[in-house]
Amino acid sequence: MFQVGPRRRMTLEDASGFDMATTRRNRDKLDKPDGDIPLKRLNGDDDIKRIYHFGRKLGQGGFGVVYEATHIETQTKWAIKEICRPEAGSWKVKMLEHEINILKQVNHAHIIHLQEVYNTSKMIYLVTELCVGGELKQLLLQRNFFTEDETKHIICCLADAVDYLHKRNIVHRDLKLENILVKNSIVDNNDKINIKVTDFGLSVQTNGLGIDHILTESCGTLTYMAPEIMSGRGYSHWCDVWSMGVIIYWLLCGEPPFVSKTKSKLLEEITEKGLRFKQSVWATTSDCSKIPASTAKKVLTCLLDVDPSYRMSPSQLLENPWITGDTGVPSTPCNVLEMMRQHLEEKDSAQTLEDSSLSSSEETSHVSEDSGAVSAESNHAKFSSGMDSSFSNTTCPPGVKLPADPGVKRCAGTGQKTAPCVRKVSKRPSTSCKTKSEAHKASAMAKSNTPKQQNERP
Repeated sequence: MFQVGPRRRMTLEDASGFDMATTRRNRDKLDKPDGDIPLKRLNGDDDIKRIYHFGRKLGQGGFGVVYEATHIETQTKWAIKEICRPEAGSWKVKMLEHEINILKQVNHAHIIHLQEVYNTSKMIYLVTELCVGGELKQLLLQRNFFTEDETKHIICCLADAVDYLHKRNIVHRDLKLENILVKNSIVDNNDKINIKVTDFGLSVQTNGLGIDHILTESCGTLTYMAPEIMSGRGYSHWCDVWSMGVIIYWLLCGEPPFVSKTKSKLLEEITEKGLRFKQSVWATTSDCSKIPASTAKKVLTCLLDVDPSYRMSPSQLLENPWITGDTGVPSTPCNVLEMMRQHLEEKDSAQTLEDSSLSSSEETSHVSEDSGAVSAESNHAKFSSGMDSSFSNTTCPPGVKLPADPGVKRCAGTGQKTAPCVRKVSKRPSTSCKTKSEAHKASAMAKSNTPKQQNERP
């Protein structure tokens, strides 16, 4: 059994051929002005049927029923969500308002498009684009699991949509397979899966994504719920990243990473057991990759980290070689904390090299200057006790031991002040005391070997 603890770091993995240029264009799309989504009031429920022809039932949820519908005038096909108007002030009203307000703002290739909204005294009708492929969960149940290339394509689209939302301070809070629709009909396994993120009822738009905008309301679907939501200690947009990790894991092996019937037991399983890869499919996933240092497993460990500050962001996931297949891109840190740690390590390494080079340079300079001091003595250089040490090129009188610490000292023989021995003052202090001491010894030995007559003062 392959097991990984909850505090592993991100690395990278295998390729698949996605159109990343299209992905970046999707991210750069501008938001829609609110006026682009018509909100129309109808006199009665029959009025909507004069505009749209209702067809087969596509699904049913806690809020209402979804039908396939055809616009009578243009013959275009849409999906209409029929919702019984909830009681004023109820939580259902708030959820419906959240969904409508957010969908009116966004415009992304992998987020469901809201065409128009109709109101009657009893019902609300949301007209959205039609996704004939149904829920991604249904397609997964048919196949048991997806191939790694299929999963990477799906996650590339999902991460792009989530990154788009987070940049607009929108937290989905209920990302799951049931809330990802398949736009196209999948005839065979070679068809590309075009997904759409939907159901923004639990979504919230904050004034920012920093620590000052921590969310506390517990919501979402238990299997996909991040541990910080379950613990009640507050959470942010990183809860969506955890849900993405659950989705990737489920798509690749056909099972969720953590299963429990209660919130407390699920939280205990996540925190105590950690992420495990016990299914047989994990034995082959990414092992034949051209990027062996970056497997799907390692990407998952960085998405499903218990500590949200260590999770990989959607934008980092989009640039990960496991998604892009770019073997020339180096591994990127999981998050800001990793980037800061890496920066400090690089800075310390550079400083160490600089200090080492400086010490070597000083050692060479000291030996050369001490040799010059011997030459100056042999030429009977003049000694002046009042001369500033910065300009003195003389040495101490004979027989005087060179002090370890340079500066103005008194000669042992005369008791008078002497200028320091020749020494080039470095602009930056040396980190090596040993180098300076050795230089002093070399200077003293050179003086002791100088002929006595050359050391006599005039």
